[in-house]
Amino acid sequence: ATFIIIVYKFSFATSLLNDIDNIGYFMETSLPKLVEKYETYTSKKLQETNVISKININSMFSIGVDNIMNFTFNLDGISNKEIDNIFKSIKEKKKYFKLKDGNILKLDNNKEMDDFENLVEDLELTKDDIIDGSVSIPKYRAIYLDSLHNKYDFVKTDNLFDNFIKTFKEYKNTSLSLTKKEESILRDYQVTGVKWLYNIHKCDFGGILADEMGLGKSVQIIYFIKKLLKEDSTSKFLIVVPTSLVYNWENEFKKFAPQLNYHIFAKQKQTRHIELEEKKTNIYITSYGLLREDYEDYYSKMSFKVCIIDEAQNIKNPTTAISKTVKKINANTKIALTGTPLENSVIELWSIFDFIMPGFLAGLKSFQAKYKVKEFDDETNNRLTKLNKLISPFILRRKKSEVVKDLPEKIENNIYIDLSQEQKKLYAAEVKRVNEEMEMLIATEGFDKARFMILQLLTKLRQFCIDPNLIYEDYEGESAKMENLIKVIKESIENNHKMLIFTSFKKALDLVVDNLNKENIQSYAIDGSVTSKKRMDLVNKFNDEENVKVFVITLKSGGTGLKLTSADIVIHLDLWWNPQVENQATDRAHRIGQKNIVEVIKLKVQLKKKY
Repeated sequence: ATFIIIVYKFSFATSLLNDIDNIGYFMETSLPKLVEKYETYTSKKLQETNVISKININSMFSIGVDNIMNFTFNLDGISNKEIDNIFKSIKEKKKYFKLKDGNILKLDNNKEMDDFENLVEDLELTKDDIIDGSVSIPKYRAIYLDSLHNKYDFVKTDNLFDNFIKTFKEYKNTSLSLTKKEESILRDYQVTGVKWLYNIHKCDFGGILADEMGLGKSVQIIYFIKKLLKEDSTSKFLIVVPTSLVYNWENEFKKFAPQLNYHIFAKQKQTRHIELEEKKTNIYITSYGLLREDYEDYYSKMSFKVCIIDEAQNIKNPTTAISKTVKKINANTKIALTGTPLENSVIELWSIFDFIMPGFLAGLKSFQAKYKVKEFDDETNNRLTKLNKLISPFILRRKKSEVVKDLPEKIENNIYIDLSQEQKKLYAAEVKRVNEEMEMLIATEGFDKARFMILQLLTKLRQFCIDPNLIYEDYEGESAKMENLIKVIKESIENNHKMLIFTSFKKALDLVVDNLNKENIQSYAIDGSVTSKKRMDLVNKFNDEENVKVFVITLKSGGTGLKLTSADIVIHLDLWWNPQVENQATDRAHRIGQKNIVEVIKLKVQLKKKY
């Protein structure tokens, strides 16, 4: 018997052959069987139609002399104009695709095609990029692309690309040439941090130093700056910090690098502008708000070797004026500091990367569409895994638990806080009033008789520094110390720590608890009115419960008799006259039974006339 198949056009065939998957299957599987079993006649066009199951992909990553990285590619026998439609067919779960030359491309179990589609998705290439067959990519994606060598067999790189990767790896092991004194100051993980920052800078990348609070991010930045100034003493650096922390940075430079030429640009507008015009310095330190105020007239005309932003969550919203201003700073390298876990918000992550390496995570809309987590299904997990691989070379984060061998049993961390302008004016008025009252008392009563009243007046100033609400019932302005306390508490909770907060004042304790309640933060509190039995019940609950992270205690009621070893952070909201009392309070956590490193944080308001 003879079986004859005559095909003129597929569209004229039976309904069995009106779908490309049916046609492809027939061509690849059924027709060979028919030919083997029967004498078969086919048209010339059908004879010339092939089913392609394997394709050759030619691709190359290269870095040009202008430091722009290029990706070029082509698929043997396939026009670039067809690639986008092929990808659409793959997404539609099609098993075959009819090419314009008449051949049929097999999509089912086509590893090369699947890999190429994944690569295009990883690189976020547009339809136009695919048609062109060539696209420019930010050089800082090279580290991620280097990791694709093992994943995609067809990925090739040129010598400049390979040398760049080699250089990146070599800088990881660069020598810091530390003096013996510096070696005694820097812990091993901090040396690693300085090397990482240096590596990031030398390779023209940006980075996020995300060490947990208390591990010395500012110290690592200072030694990083010292190393760069040794290489070029004319280099300029910009450090942008929250208003309340300008003193912190000044004190850190005084402590670790007093020889460096640094200046705080935070005075009144007229004086500040004179300094910006006339001051010759290497290191500019200013606040987010003042950067925005001074940008057009001064910072827009300046270039920096490195721009560092502290508390990078200040630019977590990419639409704010502060975020937009910070991102306009002209700097070779941009570094962000944060102690907050970045996985908490993908938009915050994007905004910080938009500062350190613009374009690295593509545009906001496409990033949002790709990574906005709605439910943790397999697709979401896969995308987040890819995102983590992409960003991991540019984030350095260590937790205390990871570097415990490098830490002392107790870390002491002084946070110096600058008051807001409104608080400064009120404080100055209060100081003037207190001075007048003290002078009058001494003149009328004599110093010995007046000393107890003087102590009361000075105590009022201490309360003012905690929060003006403690002495002014109708005060509705800012409270720099209370705001910083809440920030420290939130960051500590996000890093899964439990903490004790000590204050000398019952009214301050109540105010702290009120602020915690407003933030929906659970807490326990002990003051002098709490009975011994209730005290022990609260202590046991705090030590046993995981969901309550904060215990607020007045110094007098909590200085002795409490064992709160579940806490590993002790915060002193205000300083007591007798340091021994403070130490006794700290020992509520730092005592026998404590298995963790204890961090002691003291919040200090530092006032200077020049500010």
